[in-house]
Amino acid sequence: MIEAILNLVGKIADKFFPDKDTKLKFQHELALEIMREASRENSEFHNFFLQYEGSFDTLPKPMQLLRASVRPILTYASMGAYIWGFLHPETFTPQQMALLNNLLLLMLAFWFGERAVKNLGLIDLLKKGKNAT
Repeated sequence: MIEAILNLVGKIADKFFPDKDTKLKFQHELALEIMREASRENSEFHNFFLQYEGSFDTLPKPMQLLRASVRPILTYASMGAYIWGFLHPETFTPQQMALLNNLLLLMLAFWFGERAVKNLGLIDLLKKGKNAT
């Protein structure tokens, strides 16, 4: 989700900042702030997700099953399309395969993104990058 927010920020920055250096500085500072906010335990962003996930138990059982099945179904469908395209390259254009590749990366970030941000120290890397400029 953070990656999607950062991509949106990049598109907005393209519209408002014609200067490449200013745009990159804006994107970098905003990315750092988003990472900080997501990592704070008492932030509104963090509390929103805790509240949203905590409401799961109050839903009726069919809604729980439906809500719990969305991620796996989307993942299986995406992986199936990617594997099919990989094994049968004549059925997809290069642009479609590029889209499937991006979708695969999005799925990996979706499932493992938060763990990667914490374990790889991406916040520390962003902090070092900001101090270097």
